[in-house]
Amino acid sequence: MAKGRNRRLIHAAVTTQNIISIILLSLIAIVTLTFSIAILLRNAALRKENEAYKAQLDSIQEEGYYTVSETDEMVSQAYEGGYDLARQEVLDSFQKQLESGTGITTTVRSLFPDQILIAKDGRYYFIPIDRSLSLNSFTDTDFAKNSSGVLEYKGSNAAVLGTFGIDVSKFQGEIDWEKVADSGVEYAFIRVGNRGTSTGKIVEDEYFEANIKGAIDAGIEVGVYFYSSAVNDEEALEEAKFVLDAIKPYEVTYPVVIDVERPEGSDYRTQNVTQDQMTGIVRKFCDTVKDSGYTPMIYGNNETFALMLNMAEVEDIDKWVAFYNVPLYFPYEFSIWQYSASGKIDGIKGEVDFNICVQKGW
Repeated sequence: MAKGRNRRLIHAAVTTQNIISIILLSLIAIVTLTFSIAILLRNAALRKENEAYKAQLDSIQEEGYYTVSETDEMVSQAYEGGYDLARQEVLDSFQKQLESGTGITTTVRSLFPDQILIAKDGRYYFIPIDRSLSLNSFTDTDFAKNSSGVLEYKGSNAAVLGTFGIDVSKFQGEIDWEKVADSGVEYAFIRVGNRGTSTGKIVEDEYFEANIKGAIDAGIEVGVYFYSSAVNDEEALEEAKFVLDAIKPYEVTYPVVIDVERPEGSDYRTQNVTQDQMTGIVRKFCDTVKDSGYTPMIYGNNETFALMLNMAEVEDIDKWVAFYNVPLYFPYEFSIWQYSASGKIDGIKGEVDFNICVQKGW
């Protein structure tokens, strides 16, 4: 009986072990099957994604999208075409302005808005505009001449004066200042004198006293100017003292001006004065004037302010700019604009310079 029971026990143990083995194998088979199904499903999803991407790419291609190399080629072609188009537009604009009567210099200036263009000595000078300095804010339509040739301010800035004035010297001869005052002139700059451009000799203008007395007696406010040919600071000081001595007896309410103009010939004594030297000369004159209680000012044109002077060094000094056309071609802040050298006015026989004062800081 003991042997039979042992065989039964052994059989039972073997059976149990077999069942466990079967269960484990079944679980492994289920896991393997599940993993296989997951892989199949993932592959199917990837295939669908690939098909979708392919369809999208086909759609993009049909809609006009291109490969990198194709895009680079089209950009290159577009650049060349754009360059040709821009070039043609510039030429068309240039031609249109010339055909309308606009001068060559003015036409060229319109193509370089960030530079001051000066035509001088058979060549063009291009001077970058220093935008760190105070710039004038006037537009091309802010000024217009009336029927008498007097420039008027047409803008909306109530702070702009727009007052009418003239400047005179011996070249105007005898002046009837009462008639000048009746013509609406509010101020006049009287030339005190000049230094010879070749001799270096200081000479008083022969009509200085008659002009300054006549203008003041007629109720016209006056400023004065001196045509400078100084070549160093010592001569600038000499010129300033000459002017200050000459105006002592008179009430000068407008600025005392140094007139600085670019030499016209090789015999001009200032021909070899550098920009730094000329800037120092102007500073010396103006500082001397200011120390004496008057308002200094610099008179000049674009050549003066762009070529002869360092604008950053004289920014604090009032500017009187000469430019004989409308609109004004001068980027920086200014106080007075001399807009004509051929004005006609009752009381003066010949031509006279016309000016408009836009701001009065004195």
